[in-house]
Amino acid sequence: MLFFRRMASILILCLGSQALQAGVIPTIHLDPAMVKAYDDYLAGWQTAYEAAFRTSGKLWIDDLSSRDSLKNGKVVLEPVMMKELRNASLHHYSGVVHVKGAKIDQVRKVMQDYPNYMKIFPGDLGAASATAEPDSTPEREHFLSKLLLVQGTLWINVTYDTLYDTHYLRYAPDRWQVRSKSLSIKELTEPKNYASKPYPDGDDHGFLWRTDTFWFVRERGDGIDIEAHSVSLSRPSPTGFGWWGNKRSRDAVDKMIRDTVAALPWHQ
Repeated sequence: MLFFRRMASILILCLGSQALQAGVIPTIHLDPAMVKAYDDYLAGWQTAYEAAFRTSGKLWIDDLSSRDSLKNGKVVLEPVMMKELRNASLHHYSGVVHVKGAKIDQVRKVMQDYPNYMKIFPGDLGAASATAEPDSTPEREHFLSKLLLVQGTLWINVTYDTLYDTHYLRYAPDRWQVRSKSLSIKELTEPKNYASKPYPDGDDHGFLWRTDTFWFVRERGDGIDIEAHSVSLSRPSPTGFGWWGNKRSRDAVDKMIRDTVAALPWHQ
């Protein structure tokens, strides 16, 4: 199975390269019904999951035998929902890690260190900035963040001008959450020219229409547990290649967690 998946990925890369050279990769229109399906899924999951964490600090890892892997500092990854909709794909992946000796405030400093995001998350960003909103309080900090997301492979480069509504929520001394929801994602017409115009709203290549990120951090034992969720909406996967979108989501969550953990010592 692994052999066939690797061969399939090579085929995708080759076909993608030929398509780009010929300039025939089609744009696709975002179906508003798919946005509603995404929003409905996200609202249902978020309401239930956040309530459990807010009241008791419960994470999904608590119900799995794989929680023992956290003792060794291993990132444990878990698919939450992978679904092909009528005209879109929904991907929800999560990962958790235990970091010995770390504190919640270190994670908070990493997350709010926007000027250094390009260093903290190498290879993922072309620019990063944020402004604190006037309704911020010590327990409920509120930022609007602008990120230039850069995605590149052997066969395609894509850049997005994005705007996020980000809330940092302190539920208790030992429990903290980040909720970062995309307000706008605009694919640039020239991915290597960050000043280029975006595609018209609702009409682009559909590689990323929505992406929301949730972090849950709790102090436990000799350190902290850090859990990340990435939920995204994109164009439909070609028949037989839904696993590729799943892998992309899995790898993104894994890197996001590892980059954050690596940055903790800078933010003592």
